Amino acid sequence: MKNKKRISVLALLMLYLCFGAANVFAAGNADNIGDKIERFVSENESTTAGMAVTVFDSESELYTGCFGFTDMEQRVRTDRNSVFEWGSTTKLLVWSSVMQLYEQGKISFDADVRDYLPEGYLKNLRFDKPVTMTHLMNHSAGFQERLWDVFANSEDEILDLGELVAKRQPEQVFEPGSVTAYSNWGVALAGYIVECISGQPFYEYVNQHIFSPLGMKHTSLKPDYSDNPFVREAWDRLVCYTTDCKKLEPSRYFVSIYPAGSCVSTIGDYLVFAQALLNRESALFAKPETHDLMFSPTLYYDGTTIPRCCHGMWMIPLGKPVYGHGGNTAGCSAYILLSPEDNLGMAVMTNQSGEITYNCKMPELLFGQFDEMKYFGQKRELPTGLFKTARSVFTGPIKLYNIAFMGFDEESSGEFWVWNRETGAVCAPYGDSLSVSTWNVVYELTIAGLWLVSIVVIPVTLVVMLICRLRRGESRPLGQWAAVAMLLRLAVVGIAAYIVWSGLTYRPSDSYFWGFAVIAALALALGAWAVVGIVGLNRQGDTMKKGTKFVRVMTLSGIIITLVNILYWNLFMFW
Repeated sequence: MKNKKRISVLALLMLYLCFGAANVFAAGNADNIGDKIERFVSENESTTAGMAVTVFDSESELYTGCFGFTDMEQRVRTDRNSVFEWGSTTKLLVWSSVMQLYEQGKISFDADVRDYLPEGYLKNLRFDKPVTMTHLMNHSAGFQERLWDVFANSEDEILDLGELVAKRQPEQVFEPGSVTAYSNWGVALAGYIVECISGQPFYEYVNQHIFSPLGMKHTSLKPDYSDNPFVREAWDRLVCYTTDCKKLEPSRYFVSIYPAGSCVSTIGDYLVFAQALLNRESALFAKPETHDLMFSPTLYYDGTTIPRCCHGMWMIPLGKPVYGHGGNTAGCSAYILLSPEDNLGMAVMTNQSGEITYNCKMPELLFGQFDEMKYFGQKRELPTGLFKTARSVFTGPIKLYNIAFMGFDEESSGEFWVWNRETGAVCAPYGDSLSVSTWNVVYELTIAGLWLVSIVVIPVTLVVMLICRLRRGESRPLGQWAAVAMLLRLAVVGIAAYIVWSGLTYRPSDSYFWGFAVIAALALALGAWAVVGIVGLNRQGDTMKKGTKFVRVMTLSGIIITLVNILYWNLFMFW
């Protein structure tokens, strides 16, 4: 009997080593993860508002911790009943819905998306190559950034999804499949396609096919959160902060383009959804093969076999590849990170806008730090020159947003990117950066810089002219011409400043887009007034005093600089 018992023990040990070793190794990084997280939070307590984190495998909740406050002033502590905004991790609900419809044979990843939309729905397509669902999942459909109408101040400003997507169509500036440029609008379009195929509002589809089967009772996706009274009441009490714990006023906004980022839930429901994504046999999909397909690459880093995007999930390069999505709203930040290989996941929620300590640094405790040698086997050559992000505005009245440039230096070596020398693009998670010529950089900075200088000079010149007029006690026609010209230019600046303020305070674009029409009218008036000034200068040039002539020439230069900027930055485009 003893020998048989020993043999049985040995047999069990061999089975454990053969079949259980992988799980032991996978769970290795999760050993004492709670202690590691709590030490990490203690080290960063001074910049912590509220944070909830959960670590899990496909079957178990390994650790969940709630820290800080959802209202620092009232000392309301974060707990499992606290709600946070998902931000762009909401997009995983869109892609999960698309995968469900694919599983049912109702959608093809490679079909033209116009096959699923009302006739003539898409107005701004510029290329013959069709846009597919795969392009939308990879953010490579070619659409430029849409900066307005992302957030709303009240429920009254929220449009029906189909109306919103149709009304706020961005320009298509890249051929589909050629450039990766993160697009909230492209995800909203995918959400509307789900509506068209299912015959349900997107939030109703998700409630019926994702939240309900998974038992997520403390989650809301409807843009005004009226579909879940618990969530709406808790969200109304949530206070949000900056990364250095300064209170945001106001703290919260509604997400207009809601499938791209409006979900709100507790950490418990966030865990349920993240765990369902990790578990290939969860209620999220009818077939385990659909789960496997979702984690298969649809986009690779240029010239490599390194996955970049998997059916809407980004590969996040840490100590090993993990998959998921990060998210930010005006007041919250969140992340879902999954490692199917290790059967491990982490989900983070905070009430701090743009937070990176817990969303980007803390996951290294579980998954390790990025090491370029593990991914590339050698140190990468740094890209040369200057670059612009592809997630930008290339045409239209807020093209000025596209003036930002960046370069790569030795400090960039710790970041994950792949330089495609043939195209000049630098590929990174969430999007490409495109090479720009030195001439383009010099030209844009010069005309914008001259415009700024000319604007600063206007009030000084007007004050000097007023002083001179008061001293002389007379009105000079030439001085009046310059004064009118400068007032017209100041009007352009004033309208532009109002538009910027309206955008930063999330006013509906319908309420301020008239400003671009006014700028177009002012540009025509400035052009006509410049002609008047040039004619007067030609007629009276010989008799004109030097000071008056100088003011005239400088004013004409200012008009020309203003008109060049209005034309180049498309500030006249009110349509």
